[in-house]
Amino acid sequence: MIDYGIVGIGGFAATWVRCLAQLEREGIARLAAAVVRRPERYQAQVAQLQAAGCSIYASLEAMLADGQGSLDVIGVPTGIAYHEPMAVSAMEAGFDVLVEKPLAGTVQEVQHLHEVEQRTGRWCAVGYQWLYSPTTRWIASRLGDGGLGAVREARTMIVWPRDSAYYSRNAWAGALRHNNRWILDGPATNATAHYVTQALYYARASQGTPRPIESVRAELYRARDIASYDTSCIEVRLAGGARVLHVVSHAVAEQHDPVIHLECEHGTVDWAADGDVAAIRYADGREERFANPAFDDLQTLPLRQTARVAAGDEPFPTCGLSEAGSHVLAINLAFESSQGVHTIPSDGTRILEPSGIVAVREMEGALAEAYASGAMLSDLGLPWTRSTEPVSAAGYDRFPRSPALLRALGC
Repeated sequence: MIDYGIVGIGGFAATWVRCLAQLEREGIARLAAAVVRRPERYQAQVAQLQAAGCSIYASLEAMLADGQGSLDVIGVPTGIAYHEPMAVSAMEAGFDVLVEKPLAGTVQEVQHLHEVEQRTGRWCAVGYQWLYSPTTRWIASRLGDGGLGAVREARTMIVWPRDSAYYSRNAWAGALRHNNRWILDGPATNATAHYVTQALYYARASQGTPRPIESVRAELYRARDIASYDTSCIEVRLAGGARVLHVVSHAVAEQHDPVIHLECEHGTVDWAADGDVAAIRYADGREERFANPAFDDLQTLPLRQTARVAAGDEPFPTCGLSEAGSHVLAINLAFESSQGVHTIPSDGTRILEPSGIVAVREMEGALAEAYASGAMLSDLGLPWTRSTEPVSAAGYDRFPRSPALLRALGC
């Protein structure tokens, strides 16, 4: 049985508590310790966990000190600003780590994590649950020499309304910075980061040796009164020629769950998060289909797989720093390309009551058109869009690189 110690039991951490309870019933892993900074807010949960044998600590430092020789993996299902410093503290204390997505806010934090991982000999996994999915592994097995050939273009679209409660749920939702760190919160950074990373994974892995990002062109917009963005169109180009396009908005009235389309050398792939299957259509007319896992099973996958690594049954995490770091680079370069966040005029929006959703008129249609055609939003003639230029990834090692961007962000 692998013993996990996690930071937090509320918010998204509550999902990890539930998943570890399931894994304990299966005899795989258990929640042995948790950091609870405000136990008065979680009295019932704390009492239940303690009754089950889980140790409760007031700080990560206390859990790391007391967990020497007993805890196997430290979990960090916290806000973005805490991912890198807590993962570093855990690895330097001698523990392997599973951190929630996104990996970090900036490329310099990712580089620091690489350095600490190499120096300590520990590993840092990232909880991009779809990368652990058997569906994703099945699609990847068909790319490259598996019959589909290399990915030429990967397109993703997510249409997810987010209401006032979403933006008031914590101190950093919709923020650029938190706790004196860049977090660049927004749909592609956080809520839909799974699908950016999934598309990048397919495009990078389909060419044999994973290809690096060459450039990013992006348009970042906001309809809501926030510091960061709620709508984005991001184009990533990889060495070898593959293109990834991610379009997403929270400023919408209707919901359409994530979809991914892959154009490959010898066929296409269509996948939907809310669908039952992924479908491959080969150029010769053959078709293959594969069922998605149940959502509850999906959420356990990062904990389940890292438990196997901790037990010595598998050599390394499915999603490590290299896989997750490409997403951070793409988001940092997206801000550089967009040169900040552009405000959508209020005369093009409406507020939906009682939810407080700020919805841009005809946004759903614009996203669907961009997804279907591969166009940037600014190619569609929308009055509030701005065309941008690609930014090279060559030598990019610190966010922000551009003084003009720093001024545009008001920081």
